Amino acid sequence: MKLFLTAIFCSITLSYTVNAQDNSPLYVDSAQLKWVDEQYNLMSLDEKVGQLFIVAAYSNRDIAHENEILKLIQEEKIGGLIFMQDIAEKQIDLTNRYQSASKIPLMIGIDGEWGLAMRLKGVERFPWNMTIGALEGEDLVFKKGQQVGQQANRMGIHFNFAPSIDVNVNPNNPIIGNRSYGSDPMNVAKKGTAFMKGQQSMKVLASAKHFPGHGDTDQDSHKTLPLISANKADLEKFHVAPFRQLINEGVQAIMVAHLNVPALEPDPKIPSTLSKKIVTDYLKNDLGFKGIIITDALNMDGVAKLYAPGEVDYRAFLAGNDILLFSQGVKIGKQKIITALEKGEITEDRLSESVKKILMAKYLVGLNEFKSLDTTNLMNDLNSEENEALTYKIFEEATTIVKNENAILPIKDLTAKIAFVPLEQTDYSLFYEHLKKYADVKLVKIDNANQINKLNEYEYIIYGAFLSNETVYKSYKLSSTSKAILKATPADKKSILSLFTSPYGLKDLDLTTIDGVIINYQNTTQTKQISPQIIFGALPAKGKLPVTVNDSFHFGDKIQTKEIQRLGFDEPANVGVEKKN
Repeated sequence: MKLFLTAIFCSITLSYTVNAQDNSPLYVDSAQLKWVDEQYNLMSLDEKVGQLFIVAAYSNRDIAHENEILKLIQEEKIGGLIFMQDIAEKQIDLTNRYQSASKIPLMIGIDGEWGLAMRLKGVERFPWNMTIGALEGEDLVFKKGQQVGQQANRMGIHFNFAPSIDVNVNPNNPIIGNRSYGSDPMNVAKKGTAFMKGQQSMKVLASAKHFPGHGDTDQDSHKTLPLISANKADLEKFHVAPFRQLINEGVQAIMVAHLNVPALEPDPKIPSTLSKKIVTDYLKNDLGFKGIIITDALNMDGVAKLYAPGEVDYRAFLAGNDILLFSQGVKIGKQKIITALEKGEITEDRLSESVKKILMAKYLVGLNEFKSLDTTNLMNDLNSEENEALTYKIFEEATTIVKNENAILPIKDLTAKIAFVPLEQTDYSLFYEHLKKYADVKLVKIDNANQINKLNEYEYIIYGAFLSNETVYKSYKLSSTSKAILKATPADKKSILSLFTSPYGLKDLDLTTIDGVIINYQNTTQTKQISPQIIFGALPAKGKLPVTVNDSFHFGDKIQTKEIQRLGFDEPANVGVEKKN
């Protein structure tokens, strides 16, 4: 039987490659197809099936873990690795070691939605997608994609599992939220396209996720199987639309989520990742996607609670996925796929299609000529001046004013008595320091609403609400104490709220007596420098609200202000000055 299968594999070796250039986002040139055919014909069946699997590798674990990865590379012939929780220098050392152990070059992947800082210690973060969604145009988004691609190139990473193009229409979504460009499908599509094109211009594969859309749920697929209850018309109008756009624009990969989507798969026991109706019939056939289809991590409870390791991999391949991500059952999964091939339950054409797509991608990212990596100046390269300047510019352009009664912003009278009241528990010192660069602003601490009379002598009140920026998943909700203080603000005071969290933080606030509201999106060094400049007119406000929050604040809301003749601050590279160490 194995000899028979080998003969058939050789006879069909051209079947996928001949047509691969037709609308394939992975196609480079005829030399690529020649290399793919050569590699494919040299591979055993075991090696071909091994290409489907990507497993998790860690640089902060012991030698036993490293040996386990080496064993999977050498014995199971896996196709790639996804690095997690990593130290940059150690990851490069491991990448060189693992690549040298693999007969077929490994595809190295990472989750880097806001740059490699999402996984690598010591690397500066780019802004989150919610912040990016507030930008008026897409030029800075393209540049972010490019710079993330440059980081990936420096680390020997070929596949960044981004962008997330989920349309977040549920403020209570526990897993998407700040990872989304917002609640408007067109804006999400534009921003996702720009990031994708920037990253792919650096020969780093982009993966649009989480198909067919994870934005309208209050459940986390890491813990359960979330329900997406939209009918097919609404699903396509709001959630699939960005994927359709990125497919048309040439995205090279799409990641399928673990979701219960009755509009596309009527069986509630079949997650989208394991659904042939969703992966093959809808994504590949109806939407016409020709690139790589990759599962979301197969260790997530959205599927892992339903099927054992190996079995879930097998079912994901049957559904139409090309790459089985974060596999925890490589040996079993491979054997199930090989057995199905021998029984005719999986066709040789089906395996050839996936393996050749993977090989095309490996050629596209330069793995046909792999070179070892070095760590010289590594951290300086990852944290470049250009990255710092772009991050600052994105935060500056994104900052959004959503309320400006009586044109309170910017504050023009620098002789007025102004109080700064910090809310929440995180550090506010840099923000206050920059406020004082413009006026004699006094710090007034208020522990509860009963102390609001401490503000009687002041004409202006500037509230700063600083919530945690530690992770993208931290709550955007202000404490009941902060809410009560804002509500108690006297109507005769000129009051401003500068909010350092997601715009969803506005959702439960009574802002009746607050005259000006600024959304900074994140609590960072940059935003705490930028917001005071907007408050006092050294910078204009240019951003727009990326989500609909409630009946008062809607997607696209913006109040643009003009700068006045006051000194501002910026990253040196943004004004043509080289930073000196």
